[in-house]
Amino acid sequence: MRVVSSLSTASLALVLAACQPSTPPAAAGGTADPAPPEPQPLSTNSTASQTAYQCGDLAVRATFNGEDAATVVIGDRTFAMTSERAASGAKYGDGQGNSFWTKGHDDGLLSLKGEADRECRAMEATEGDGRAGAAAFRATGNEPGWLAVVDGDTPGLQVQVDYGQRHFDVGAPNRGADGWSGKAADGTDIKLTFQRTTCTDDMSGEPFEAKAMLTVGTRQYHGCGNFGARQP
Repeated sequence: MRVVSSLSTASLALVLAACQPSTPPAAAGGTADPAPPEPQPLSTNSTASQTAYQCGDLAVRATFNGEDAATVVIGDRTFAMTSERAASGAKYGDGQGNSFWTKGHDDGLLSLKGEADRECRAMEATEGDGRAGAAAFRATGNEPGWLAVVDGDTPGLQVQVDYGQRHFDVGAPNRGADGWSGKAADGTDIKLTFQRTTCTDDMSGEPFEAKAMLTVGTRQYHGCGNFGARQP
């Protein structure tokens, strides 16, 4: 009887075990699979830099993407260039006979297919820190960037407007009580006037000796100016 009783007890235990519910799943947030990682933003090229040049009679804007490529914009023409071997400096070309060669920080050489080479000078180097130096008067302004220099030589009045996109030279400007005026080679009327009162550059905060207004055709540009060694 003891054997039968033991067997019955064992059988009952097995039946009860089979009737027990399965182990419940882990609570949410316990051992759940981790969420997929957030997509990373596309990387951007932080090495790109832009410089405005005056290359002979052409205003040039060059955007350098590191040392591997450059985009050169001249008016409505855009040249996508890649790095080429050069003895010095950095040279870029488009494989179509057009190239731009920088020499140091300020100088360059522009070669366009079928045209004579043009020596280039960076506008940033020309603008300097605002001082007029040996010139009679130097004025500059922002939004859009412009620069005008009266140096007393030929051309007597040199003007760059719209971030260097347009360039005008007045060989022998007329001198007035408050500025200079004349016509550029293409017939555009140019006038640069000043008012001897303190002026502060609205971007850099740099103080200047005079307020300045440049008129190119019918458009006016406002800014500040300094007098140089050849003061009027």
